[in-house]
Amino acid sequence: MTTDRGSVTTDRGLDRLIFFTDAVAAIAITLLILPLVDLVPDAAQSGEDVPTFLSENSDQILGFVISFVVIARLWRAHHAIFEHVRAYSVPLLYLSLLWAFTIVVLPLPTAIISEFSRDRLAVVFYIGTMTVSSMTLSAISVLVRRNASIEHTTNRLERASLVGSIVTSLLFLAALVVAFIFPNVGVWSLFLLFLAGPVTMLVSRRRSAGRP
Repeated sequence: MTTDRGSVTTDRGLDRLIFFTDAVAAIAITLLILPLVDLVPDAAQSGEDVPTFLSENSDQILGFVISFVVIARLWRAHHAIFEHVRAYSVPLLYLSLLWAFTIVVLPLPTAIISEFSRDRLAVVFYIGTMTVSSMTLSAISVLVRRNASIEHTTNRLERASLVGSIVTSLLFLAALVVAFIFPNVGVWSLFLLFLAGPVTMLVSRRRSAGRP
């Protein structure tokens, strides 16, 4: 094993890190559906039909769908970043572990928000976990972009991708603040994330226009 300015340069080590985070995301995304699956036998024994089951558990289903989409999006972002990584450093390793931790934790606030959808603390815990995960990805992006020893020299992380990651984190933070100030809005504040594309494009255009 050789190192270059603190970066571990073995392909095996990098592959194991990527496989580990992929597995964590896959397991977490699977765990989201298990609470709903566990409700089916009880519903059947009580004589509920399918429409009644879906109606009575609409909050849980909504929580599952939102969390699935968010985890999938966070994993996709993590995957996209590592397309530009040729080696890894200790800071990159720990940031990836922190990101994996947020993904592992997410099924818990998902279950809580399904039962306490109007509780301020439940909403803050739910969106806050996503916010920390997104901010960790932004930190990884900055680390890769600024460290030539771990970034692919022929496949650099584009500045637009870095801007998009930071914008998404800021929108997660905005959603968290909105949900905290206006508890009745709840998880619907996450719809702010739909602004990520337009805002990123606007920021990128302004940065390009400001260059000589």
